[in-house]
Amino acid sequence: MQLSLDDPLWDHLPGAYGVEDVRGPLSSLLEEWDPELCNTLLWDRLYHQESLYPATWAALPWLWQIAGRHADAVAPLFDFFAHLLALAKRAPASYCAYEGLPLSGAELGHWHVSTPPAMIPPADALFEALVVWVEPWAVQVCRALNTLIEGADRARAAHYLRGITAWVHPQHESFERALGFLSDGWSIEEMFETLEADEDVPFHMSAREISFASQEAARLQELCPDLARDLRALVDAVRADSPATPTQPHPDQMSLFE
Repeated sequence: MQLSLDDPLWDHLPGAYGVEDVRGPLSSLLEEWDPELCNTLLWDRLYHQESLYPATWAALPWLWQIAGRHADAVAPLFDFFAHLLALAKRAPASYCAYEGLPLSGAELGHWHVSTPPAMIPPADALFEALVVWVEPWAVQVCRALNTLIEGADRARAAHYLRGITAWVHPQHESFERALGFLSDGWSIEEMFETLEADEDVPFHMSAREISFASQEAARLQELCPDLARDLRALVDAVRADSPATPTQPHPDQMSLFE
């Protein structure tokens, strides 16, 4: 579902700092790749402090088209897609299908935007169509991210795997959280020290999460050896705290790509 760039509904879709110009940058990026403009659009207008917005989702089909049009756009846009996947299912508000994606146009008021009644029916259609569009789109992104892991450095590979895990296996919340630390360049030791100091609670992973992390470490051995090493270290550290935890694969749990 692509909202036409000349549709007046854009003027009622809030982003990170209220309603800002999103369609102008999208139109420019379709014609010519500009990394600075893209950076401003993604991280200043469509994202802020782990939050997504109605304008983020409306822009997504256009960002996907831009990624397919300009080779230089692939890395920055897939970094953004991975981050979006990591946030989308994280306990969205009751009035959202995913983080920042409203269930209806009437819900735009939660972003303190005054929406003319005439805009609400078109917004309803947009948000309903986006929910349908996002599911198969996310599968394509997960498969692309898995391909991009090969040859990526440890931090970027962890970032990609975090997005995949959060979307496909949202129940593995602790493992996804650990990947977030790794994607920021932290070591396993630094992560444990920080979490224990801040929360005064040992970091815990379920048996299924440990099993999944072990499977991913084996799968990633040839794709990204540095990340595979870190995942093995993570499993060893968690098992040291609960040595009786089983790590054999569960019959109903398979890696997305096996």
